[in-house]
Amino acid sequence: MKNTVKFLTVLLICFTFTSCDDDILDVDFNTTVKATIVAHVDQDQETIDESVVLSIDNNDTHDYLDNIKNVKIKKLTYKIISFSGDVEGYIDVDFYADTITLTTEEFFVKEAFDATTIFEVTDVSKLNTMANLLKNNNSTTVGIIGQCTAVEEDMDFNIEVTAELEVTANPL
Repeated sequence: MKNTVKFLTVLLICFTFTSCDDDILDVDFNTTVKATIVAHVDQDQETIDESVVLSIDNNDTHDYLDNIKNVKIKKLTYKIISFSGDVEGYIDVDFYADTITLTTEEFFVKEAFDATTIFEVTDVSKLNTMANLLKNNNSTTVGIIGQCTAVEEDMDFNIEVTAELEVTANPL
């Protein structure tokens, strides 16, 4: 009888540990990742294609990179953070992540810079696709591609890409 109780106790303990869902060990947190697209347009240039790698690797996520279970993009924005050159410079571009066109915008670059215009991606299906790229690869290439004009002189500008993320990871 004593051995049966011991056996049943061991069996109960084994069942308890094997039936526990490891979701209870999940860690949920918010983080923000940024990257800057550096763009240069020559006076006679007609197209533009500039990109940068947006990595999920930062102080918040670094210890969990191999164990990320889910990434959700709560907000994704583009903003011109510096400008010099032709004040009449104009672009008509797709903002993209890898092969996904996130949004299409056309604007005078200097005006967007002066107005601190924030271009926000709101298409949930595209954000989810981009989030999967971040989850699976820990990064994605973000950029702009399209038409441009610099009428009087060259034009240089930087675009900051900001992704506010909700991350679920499991440290095991």
